[in-house]
Amino acid sequence: MGVGLLRRGEIWRIEGARSRLGLVISSDIYNSTEVPIVIVAEVVEEQLLRDSPLAVAMGEHVVMPDRLSSPLKKWFTERVGVADSDTMSRVSRALRILQDL
Repeated sequence: MGVGLLRRGEIWRIEGARSRLGLVISSDIYNSTEVPIVIVAEVVEEQLLRDSPLAVAMGEHVVMPDRLSSPLKKWFTERVGVADSDTMSRVSRALRILQDL
């Protein structure tokens, strides 16, 4: 099937309809099921950032919690990094704001 287990907090290159980076935000329990997708927040280079009050800085990249998608696991081609716990906390907070939780 491809890459094996995808874990929450990993940043992957995704080659689907278009090439992009995605931060896995779905839970490890969900990701370990037979469901053929995972849920990601798009990751863009800092200079490509469009106005978003929920953007989370991460080095030279920015996580866009308001740009979510559910690509097929088979589209994940290369793990390019792992977000630290502070970044994941800020992303989780942004997702809660988006959902009014």
